[in-house]
Amino acid sequence: MDKGGNRIGTINSFDKETGMASVLYNDRDGDVTQMLPFATFNGEYKVPETGAKVLVVHLSNGSEMGIILGTYWNEGNPARGHSTYHKHLGEGASFDYNAGTGVLNISAGHLEFTSADDNGSFTAAGLMADIRAIKKRLDMA
Repeated sequence: MDKGGNRIGTINSFDKETGMASVLYNDRDGDVTQMLPFATFNGEYKVPETGAKVLVVHLSNGSEMGIILGTYWNEGNPARGHSTYHKHLGEGASFDYNAGTGVLNISAGHLEFTSADDNGSFTAAGLMADIRAIKKRLDMA
């Protein structure tokens, strides 16, 4: 494999123990890198999906070592909506904040809120059921 420079590839495998991944370069006859670390931005971490397109920067010293900068938006993986901030968490879960409206939208198949001071937890579905029950009682009054 040609060493050094920026490359675009796809996640081939991921090691949950080390947080590192190997990258497949289809344009290099299917060459696969050694396990590479990820750059972290703002302390955020997300397990990459196998097959996700990523940008990799390889060191110029002739070694295969490099660092995965992460995924990117393009026509095949478009930025969703026009939010000021979007964080895709995988499997349909995301955060979207629109600074123009001040609205924060949290999307997921199931939402659970847990208190940091161990005062319990609740789910969004449970909260909505409680609100509907209260509304029904108020409507009957």
